[in-house]
Amino acid sequence: MSKISKERKVTYYIGIGMGILGFILFISVFFSFTSVMDDPFEATLPSFSNAIVGMLLIIGGSIVASIGAKGAAGSGLKLDPEQAREDLKPFNEAAGGMISDVISNIDAIDHIRKPQLPKETIKIRFRNCKGLNDEDAKFCKSCGQEI
Repeated sequence: MSKISKERKVTYYIGIGMGILGFILFISVFFSFTSVMDDPFEATLPSFSNAIVGMLLIIGGSIVASIGAKGAAGSGLKLDPEQAREDLKPFNEAAGGMISDVISNIDAIDHIRKPQLPKETIKIRFRNCKGLNDEDAKFCKSCGQEI
């Protein structure tokens, strides 16, 4: 059974922490804005830079958490299909093998798109009954006599 490495777990939790910090910064603008409305003469207007920094932290945190959860290849950061399959193994096992089913269906679709041409076979006509047989046949398919 494949396990998620410590580095990926740490990366995931850092991303979650960044998202939470960004959410707190984003929400803090609205709370400081309401305090301005309570006493408009005492306070100045709030700085909306906290909201912008908060949104950037939320977006960056979700990207970092995705990389930590799925690995660099699994999240699409690194273009290596074999490494992506390896990175997604823990999720595949947790989901009961559904990801493998999807990948095998994709492989099956590739075979449908690129059909295999039938192998060319040479037939010979048997003199006695005029039946068609493969060139390496020892007996006739129609009458059963030795060729």
